Amino acid sequence: MQLLSCRLQRVRLHDDLSFQFGRQLTLIGGPNESGKSTVVEALHKGLFLRSTATGRGVEELRSRLYGGLPEIEICFAACGQHWTLRKRFAGAGGTCQLSTPAGESLRGSAAEERLAELLGMEGPVEGRRINQLPERWAHLWVRQGESGANPLAGKPESYDYERLITRLQGQSSSEALQSTRDSQVLEQLQQRIAPLFTATGRIKAGSPLAQAIELESNAQRKLEQALQRLQDLEQAMERWRSLSEQLERIEQDQLPGLRQELQQQQHLRLQRAELEPLQLQINNLRDRNRQRLELEQKQQQQSQEQAQLQQELERLDHSLSEQLQQQNTRQKNIDAQQQRLKQLRSGQDLAQLLLDLAQLQGEQEQLEAHQQRLQFLQQQAQGLKDALAQMPPITADQVRSLRRAEQALAQANARCEAMAASLEVLEADQPIRADAALLQVGDRQQLTEATELRVGEGVRLRLSPGGGQALPQAKQELQECRRTYQTLLESLGVSDSEAAETIELQRRSHERDLANLRQAAQEIPWSGLKERLEAIAPRRQQLRQRLQEQSEVLEQWSQEHPRGDLLQLERAGLEQWQQSLRRDALELERELGLAQREHQQLQHQLQQHRDGLQTKRNRMEQLSGALALLKERLEPMQPVGQDAELELQLESQLQQRLQQLALVEQELEQRLQQRRSAEGGEPTAVDILLEQTIKRKDQLLSERGQCEQLCTSLGSSNPAAELEQAQADLEQASTERDRLELEGRALLLLQERFHEAQTQLSNRYSEPLRTAMNPYLALLVGEPQQALLNFDPQEGFNKLQLLQQREAYDFDRLSGGMREQMAGALRLAMAEVLQGAYDGVLPLVFDDAFTNTDRDRLSLLQGMLQRGMDQGVQVVLLSCHPEDYRPAWFEPSRAPELKAQKNPPELLEGIERIEVRLTR
Repeated sequence: MQLLSCRLQRVRLHDDLSFQFGRQLTLIGGPNESGKSTVVEALHKGLFLRSTATGRGVEELRSRLYGGLPEIEICFAACGQHWTLRKRFAGAGGTCQLSTPAGESLRGSAAEERLAELLGMEGPVEGRRINQLPERWAHLWVRQGESGANPLAGKPESYDYERLITRLQGQSSSEALQSTRDSQVLEQLQQRIAPLFTATGRIKAGSPLAQAIELESNAQRKLEQALQRLQDLEQAMERWRSLSEQLERIEQDQLPGLRQELQQQQHLRLQRAELEPLQLQINNLRDRNRQRLELEQKQQQQSQEQAQLQQELERLDHSLSEQLQQQNTRQKNIDAQQQRLKQLRSGQDLAQLLLDLAQLQGEQEQLEAHQQRLQFLQQQAQGLKDALAQMPPITADQVRSLRRAEQALAQANARCEAMAASLEVLEADQPIRADAALLQVGDRQQLTEATELRVGEGVRLRLSPGGGQALPQAKQELQECRRTYQTLLESLGVSDSEAAETIELQRRSHERDLANLRQAAQEIPWSGLKERLEAIAPRRQQLRQRLQEQSEVLEQWSQEHPRGDLLQLERAGLEQWQQSLRRDALELERELGLAQREHQQLQHQLQQHRDGLQTKRNRMEQLSGALALLKERLEPMQPVGQDAELELQLESQLQQRLQQLALVEQELEQRLQQRRSAEGGEPTAVDILLEQTIKRKDQLLSERGQCEQLCTSLGSSNPAAELEQAQADLEQASTERDRLELEGRALLLLQERFHEAQTQLSNRYSEPLRTAMNPYLALLVGEPQQALLNFDPQEGFNKLQLLQQREAYDFDRLSGGMREQMAGALRLAMAEVLQGAYDGVLPLVFDDAFTNTDRDRLSLLQGMLQRGMDQGVQVVLLSCHPEDYRPAWFEPSRAPELKAQKNPPELLEGIERIEVRLTR
């Protein structure tokens, strides 16, 4: 199916727009809001939307600028014929007409159905099902903003799934995807599996297997409950016995001894409490003496520290003065280096400005040379065209035809002469006439027909040549050959074949020279040549104005430069001077950085020095205050000797009382050792232990009562009999569950093996499509990269990936530009595979499809599109910048009236490519 031409009337901003499509490439360019996407949408709806549709789909076509209803006319080739489609969208009153040059014409529903058949669709899209419209030829119609989407992500119908499979079957093998017997086997498996498992392989609720599992679970739960009840009864009985024994030990052994020991400890605590005031007085005396000794020692230490700090402060003040002098000297050096660096950078800017002027002069000279070369080639080409126009349009075939006619004429004349009679006058004394012609002595004549010969006045002879009926036929053939030969000479405008051959050789030479001129013109960067030349003058003016602003800098550096005036330096000298300035600047920057780092380190050290000095001064002030405070605290304290005598008297009294308590403590210690041996560790206090023992007794009594109630409750039935019954029920339920589960898993395994066999067979269909796609990727990326693709009989093609350096990347993980390019390669491959089902050609429409692609890959993208065109794909590309997709070989064959742009020199008219320029 090939698009030939279209005409849009009253479609949005287009009042009456018509143009033709190139067989290989159609470039439609124009700025934003010029109606490029409107053309794409109108063509798509014209092919697939029913003319009587209503609603949003039709309202989007209506024009708000021009009155009337939208009309679309599309000419295309399909099924070996040219078709003209005319649709007028007017709601229920819409019309559709489909006709051929042979006279076949269809209208209304018949035309819609026939159009759908030609496009490989079941029928047109109704207005109420407008959401289905984007799925029609989604693999061939790339709308604006959708170029980065995966063409295989939608429904299989959106990329002509059935025909694609049919074409791939023809390329891979003659086997079908699935035979009738395979379908029957799969259906029976599904019927057997459906009652047991869900589509995801889980056990279906309410199925026999689920019921068996539930019964087994219930039996297991009952078994666990019976076993737990029996264990609980045994544990409760054992617990009751243990609690009874513990209560007996507490009543007979523990409580009496703990009460007696507690009374002795309380008596000992009372006696110790009487000794606490005496001990407190002794401790106060000791603390006062220790405090006075500590204060005197601290006073001595702080006095020594104060003297040391005073010496350090004097030394630090002297060192700080020296560091400040070094800092000022370094700062002056850094300021001088920064000033020199600023001067070097101004020199670099001046050198770059002078280099820009020199480069601009060289660029102007180069552009002027290109312009002169292009004009020279155009003049030569025009001269060759004029020479060709003045020569007769004689081809090599025409020359050969003329030579054959000339040879045929000579052969016919020779045959006639061979059968003719020869008459020669040797001597005569009377006049001799052949018919009306008078013959003289020595005349010779060939007689090809009966001729009356007169000798004198009384002799008449009739001479007839031989050959019978062959002679008239030869004469007739001679006349026809002469007429044909004469006709060819007149049509070619030459006198003979030699002249025709000379003209043909001259034409061929001129055409070869014209082709050489065209090749030479393509090597010249002609695009925007005049504009670039015109832009040089403002650039030169700007540079000169900047140079005038830096006149003082120029004069200063001219004085420092060895060769004087910098304006007289050539480009090589300027570059050498710039390199010298750059080296000096880099060296000075390195030295300046080193000096600044040393300066910062010195500043940091100076600040640390100041901080240390301030810290020591603060410490000096703190010591002065602390010494004054210590002096105030020492003045009211008594001497150490008086407190020592009182302390000895009190300690003597305390020792006498302690000896009396030692006897009681010895008895308690014996009891403590007995309890330590009994408890195997550090014993608890007696009062706490007594309280804990009483609480323990109450707790044991409560627990024994609970155990008695639990034993009575658990022993109401027979737990052992219940356990045996639960074990039998579980064994029966497990057997039934195992049987059903084994049968279900066998069915699932059989279905899995069947699907694996289907998948192995289906891989034969993904491989041809991947093989068709890889050459496009090879042209695009220029590296050993290829596409990966899976195929599922139920879901179609999926899992599109790009293999790069042995790692596969999902389509969605690629960058925006790479997704656009890979999707374009896939669309070209699909169109290449499918075109055999559409008369060997399919149109592929790209509407601003490569907006995320970087400009460095545009030339590679052109190669990919060129391969698609070479394989028979008809490419229609719409862009705001059509020059990005116009390769060097692009020479439009013809352009509609709406085209308004500057074209390259047309040295040869193309026949396969068209460019259209839309304007607002």
